Amino acid sequence: MPLFSIIIPHHNIPDLLMRCLKSIPVSEDIQVIVVDDNSPDADTYLDRYPELSRPYLEFVKTTKGGGAGYARNVGLEQAKGKWILFADADDFYVENMSDIIYAYVGSEADVIFFKKQSVCSDNINIPHVRSSFVNNIIDQYLIDGDEWPVRTEMDPVWGKMIKKSLIEKYNIRFDEVTYGNDVYFSLQTGYYAETILVVNRILYIVTFRHNSLTANYCTKPGELKSRAEVCFRADKFMCQHGFGVKRKINPYLWRMLKHDRELFKYYFFKLDEIYPSKMAALNDIRKGHAVKYQIMLFIYAFGLWSVGLLSHKICISKCETYDIRE
Repeated sequence: MPLFSIIIPHHNIPDLLMRCLKSIPVSEDIQVIVVDDNSPDADTYLDRYPELSRPYLEFVKTTKGGGAGYARNVGLEQAKGKWILFADADDFYVENMSDIIYAYVGSEADVIFFKKQSVCSDNINIPHVRSSFVNNIIDQYLIDGDEWPVRTEMDPVWGKMIKKSLIEKYNIRFDEVTYGNDVYFSLQTGYYAETILVVNRILYIVTFRHNSLTANYCTKPGELKSRAEVCFRADKFMCQHGFGVKRKINPYLWRMLKHDRELFKYYFFKLDEIYPSKMAALNDIRKGHAVKYQIMLFIYAFGLWSVGLLSHKICISKCETYDIRE
């Protein structure tokens, strides 16, 4: 049985996938699972890319077109390793990745978090700032030892080693959505892990591409709605399990306020599900923003609250009138 299973979802970037695969050593201890999510010419890949036929690699073709979350779930069904790792097809591992992961194969931790490096995909000699928060969270942990930001705010699933037994015990799976499929998965693995380990070493190199799903953040059709849904679900999970960390949906509420008032209205009336009151929610949401934007937030929110209260009173009045006539 392999010690590690590395799951790589892929769609229509085979040349970058080859770069990723070449960063992973060929070893009977390392099971590599590439799940192709309905690429238009996937039937030709095995002939065109010999790397896909290398030992200990499984190439799985799907026809659903379900996105990275779906592909990762397919990969989890095939995984046999003690440890599960995830990579995106356009990223890759550091040169000594084998030495790093073998160094922690006997760890008692359920999840091991590593640092990352960011570069431009077209020229990996050019650094980038993508996902800078990952290293920031790890650096802060190394200073204060507070585990909860590591457990609950490290949304990307790459750059981690996760015990397969943890995933199986709690039947943790990815959301099969276009954007943010790993948020809930990462939250659950971080929350349910009995022990975590944070390592001050770079394991993974994340790249930036101008036409990737993460580029031009929250400007693509349906992206804001999709990411908000995932984050609100994660916030409800955190509230239901009794720990108060910052709400994941808050940055998206600001985007809604500026670009999609109907979506803001929808979530405004749901804030009581993740806050003790509307005022508590607004006081939290406003933090860190300029005064003029805070004023805009409160004015618009008060308007929504007033209309909602009036609608509620009208509804009660109609019900009372109905009862009297009966």
